[in-house]
Amino acid sequence: MVSTEAAVPLQNQSEILRPLPDFPDDIWSDHFDFFSQDQQVYDMYAKEIKMLKEEVRNMLLATENTITEKLSLIDIVQRLGISYHYGAEIANLVEKTFKVYANTKEYPDDLLSVALHFRLFRQHGFNISESIFYQFVETDGKFKESLSTDMKGLLSLYEAAQVRTHKDIILEEALAFAEANLKHVASYTSHSLAKQVNYTLKQALHKCIPRIEARHYISVYEEDECRNQLLLKFAKLDYNLLQMLYKQELSEIIRWGNESEIVSKLPYSRARLVESYLYGLGMFFEPQHSLGRIISAKTTALLTAIDDTYDSYGTLDELITFTDAIERWDAKEIDRLSICMRTSYLALLNVSDGVDNELTAQQRSYASDKYKDEWKQYARSSYIEALWFIPRELPAFPDYLGNGLVTSLCYLLIPTALLAMECATEDVYDWLSNYPKILVSLAKICRLTNDIGSYEREKQYRGTGIECYMKHYNVSELEAKKKFADIAEDAWKDINEEFLKLSTTIPTEILERFLNLARIVNVFYKQGVDGFTNPQNVLEPHIIDLLRDPIIF
Repeated sequence: MVSTEAAVPLQNQSEILRPLPDFPDDIWSDHFDFFSQDQQVYDMYAKEIKMLKEEVRNMLLATENTITEKLSLIDIVQRLGISYHYGAEIANLVEKTFKVYANTKEYPDDLLSVALHFRLFRQHGFNISESIFYQFVETDGKFKESLSTDMKGLLSLYEAAQVRTHKDIILEEALAFAEANLKHVASYTSHSLAKQVNYTLKQALHKCIPRIEARHYISVYEEDECRNQLLLKFAKLDYNLLQMLYKQELSEIIRWGNESEIVSKLPYSRARLVESYLYGLGMFFEPQHSLGRIISAKTTALLTAIDDTYDSYGTLDELITFTDAIERWDAKEIDRLSICMRTSYLALLNVSDGVDNELTAQQRSYASDKYKDEWKQYARSSYIEALWFIPRELPAFPDYLGNGLVTSLCYLLIPTALLAMECATEDVYDWLSNYPKILVSLAKICRLTNDIGSYEREKQYRGTGIECYMKHYNVSELEAKKKFADIAEDAWKDINEEFLKLSTTIPTEILERFLNLARIVNVFYKQGVDGFTNPQNVLEPHIIDLLRDPIIF
């Protein structure tokens, strides 16, 4: 639904009509405006966690466990969301285990264990060969039919296939085999297992926001007859403790949004402060990354306001002035802008000033310089897109995609996420400035997945990327959407491959941000729906779980 509104032009032009998409209202209203922490509860949780933490550490380091038992425990600890307490211990254990396999070539003989080992090694940067699955494949390359009813093995195989690269031929067959048989077996198996299968098919572990996976897996693990009560209690306590921190941060974001007036003075834009914070939480969930979450959330909220200004409000005359002001990055430019654009421009400068002050004190001004440079590039590319799409003069698809990788926001959001990470040195930022393959692949996922999700809304009032593809290749809307999804899936393989290649030269902590942003996009735009714009039924349940309701003991 699109409405129009008369606008007073900056110059002496005739009255114009603006397209104003009928964005859904903010569904959170004043739900998160204020949070008062119960210090007594916080201290009680922290005290219990401190004791449980050492007991779990002893479990991880127990020497009597077999390799499979060790890796299974690591997997549970990771999925419960408590592995950040044991980063060094887990990394050391996985590396030692990988070396054992590399030397002996002796692998388990059950599908569940083999697939679990494969996935964990790949996720930790160890490029284990897919030949580990040869024992389950017939001479024709197909998986043995005897595996078709091994539900737990198929689940493990399906999850392992998500970390495949372009070189993994067997894993392509594994994905098809596991998916087809899981769908079939789930129709007549026990309720609890069928529920787990259906969830996995909709949301694979590798492509899920870690904190969402933790909340889900705590519920799954609670129903597991083999559960360890100590692990479960630790996970629940830790989840609730971190949620208190998130609530404090979110109330700060909402307070900043109110003070900067980016919601109250921009009625044409999506009011998505809570969803913007979820973006930041998706990038980092660990407590030490509070500043990273806050900067990422503010930047996402600003991008929402400015993106809506380019896409659905500003005229070309206004936008070229706005773009030039961002290029100049100077408060003196405010008087040239329309009232609405002044609000977002001033908020952008203020956030940038805060970043400058923080990073200057750390002697990391190169990072804040990159932040500004990417904002400028984003503005230039958004204006180019407006030149095409406001008059619906569709460019060739390759031209659209080249420009669209910038407007995907990834080239800005990744440097933003690294602002608060001291391991993001000047060398890392120089590497980013060359737009490495992992960043370009991430941008493809963001751009094309977003285009599928926002197509039905945007086609009502402007040109779209899908229409560019349809025109350029003379295909149907359905074919264009399928191609976009296929390109995005191929880009996931590129990210997996680059993660393995780069893990010896770029800190894993940094590479995880690329994966996490891809995961955010996968969750936010699930099944072709723009969950950021329309959070009901997409993001709303996750926000309630992560940011509102603690786990009940």
